[in-house]
This record gives sequence, C-alpha cells and structure tokens, in this order.
Amino acid sequence: MFSVNQRAVQIVKEKIIPNAEMLQCEVHQLKNGATVIDMGLFARGGYMAGKLFVEATIGDMGHVDFGRFTLGAIDLPSIDVYIDLPQTATLSSQFSGWDLSAGYEKGTLMPIGSGPARAIYKNDLGSIDWTYKDIHHETVFAAQTTDMPNEAMAEDVAKKCGLKPENVYILAATTGSLAGSIQVCSRSVEASMFCMLQKGFPLEAVISGMGICPIAPPTKDELSAMDRVNTALMYGCTVRYLVDCEDDEIEAFLKVAPFNISPRFGEHFIDLFEEGDRNFVEVDASIHTVACYEITNFKTGKTFRAGELREDMLARSFF
Repeated sequence: MFSVNQRAVQIVKEKIIPNAEMLQCEVHQLKNGATVIDMGLFARGGYMAGKLFVEATIGDMGHVDFGRFTLGAIDLPSIDVYIDLPQTATLSSQFSGWDLSAGYEKGTLMPIGSGPARAIYKNDLGSIDWTYKDIHHETVFAAQTTDMPNEAMAEDVAKKCGLKPENVYILAATTGSLAGSIQVCSRSVEASMFCMLQKGFPLEAVISGMGICPIAPPTKDELSAMDRVNTALMYGCTVRYLVDCEDDEIEAFLKVAPFNISPRFGEHFIDLFEEGDRNFVEVDASIHTVACYEITNFKTGKTFRAGELREDMLARSFF
C-alpha cells in the first residue's frame, strides 16, 4: 500500500525545505521539534511555493500545473490538476476537514486544516467516508491561517496521528497570499468529489478527475481573499471525470451537482459567508461544489455536461 504521507514528506524534505530561500518561504523549528514552513503567511511565497503546497496536500498523487483561464474580458492564470484515485488524493488527504476552530470566536475568520495527516487520523468529514487509511511515522499537515502554527497545533496533530511532534511538518499560508490562492483554487477535484459524496454518486465508479480553476488575484484582505477563491470555484471552475457506471447515475448526479442548480446561484459568496457567520459548517450547503462538470462514461463512451461559468460574478469579486 502506498503512503500519501511518505510521498508528501518527501516533497517537503527534498523540494521545499532545501529550496526555501528560492521559493520565498521560511522554515521554522518549534520548541517541540515540529517543523513549520511559512509558504505565504509572513513569507512572500509565490507560484512555485503554491504548486508544491498543492502537490504535498494531495500526497503527490497527481500532476499539478499552471494554465490560462479566459472568459470574456477575464484573462488569468489557472491552476490545473490531474488526479488518478481522486477519492484518496482529495477526500482522504486534501479535503479541508480538520477542525481548527477551538479558541476562535464566532464570526471570526477561522483557520482551516487539511492535508495527508487526515489520512492517518481518519476521523473527520471526508476521510471517514473513503476506505483509504495511511500508516506512516511522519506526516504533513496544511494550515490556511493568519496565525503562525504553534506548538499546540503541532502537538494536536501529533497526538491525533499517534506520532512524535518532531515528525510533524506543517505548511502554512494565508488565503490571500499567492501560494494560498493557488492551493485553495486547486481544490476543483476536491470540491467536486465532496459533492459526489454528498449527493450519493458511487465514488468507487470514479477512475480519474481533473480540474481547471482561475487563480484568484491575491490580496492582504483575508475576507476579500476568502470571497475571491470561493467565487473562483463556484463561478469559474470546470472539472472533468472519467467514470465507469450507468449513464442514468451520471444524469441523476448532474441534475443536482453544479452550482447553477442551487437557488442561491447568482448570489455572491461573501453574502452567503456572512449569512453563515463566516463558518463553512453554517454556510448554505449548496456552495460545496463547482461551476461546471463534464463526465465521460467509460462503460458507454458517452459524455455528459452541466453547469455554467459566470464572467460577471468573477469580475465583481476579483476586480
């Protein structure tokens, strides 16, 4: 059995830490021995830091690249991911399911935890819903945060994974940094796989998935950044899947999956976010998807499409 943590730790040790200066990242050793890599918190980070952040959070289980997104007058770089075994790479690893809300007041921007450590702990939404469980003596955890990860966070991750703190590596970036925007906008396959889980699509039928999403323009305003990255997914993201199942299962899923099916389609993410007290658990559940789906059925050779991109919604949020 392959280990997403083994592969992610290899990225951290061989590609990130030795090249931290070139990547505009900073490496910090905590008092308990845990390692924190600032990839866009106080450090500048950049495109390559963002790409490596993504590769680590999916356990090095796919190809991550930059592309170009054009829609009307909008012309932006995109983050493109190609993933085989997307159930494991996203639901077991990349998915933002690790609760970091303890100690934060209602209505504040709470940090979000994700990454391969979830595949060891296997006790949060997403990871418990897929069969994969990882066993490894080291782990990588990702924090989308405005606060530098400290000993308490590292101790919590270590304890839940049954590891020593010195074997914990934490990647950190704000939402509004370039690396942060890249890593959130890369969650095209992640968000759509979670939608499949929620809507009852047979996950075992999924062979491969890929996604294209515009990289939301970075900003130091974290609330604005949260609006931009989620607007990118809701109104600018397209995913393509290869599956092996019955055509009617695909058709049934596409009737309920894209965001344009939701009665909240056409509303701004920031308004929905405020409505839910800036808590993703409380926000309208229909946002947990992407704009457009294209699904090819290996069994019949047919391709099905649904969804809608919205230039106006992207432009309002981004510019």
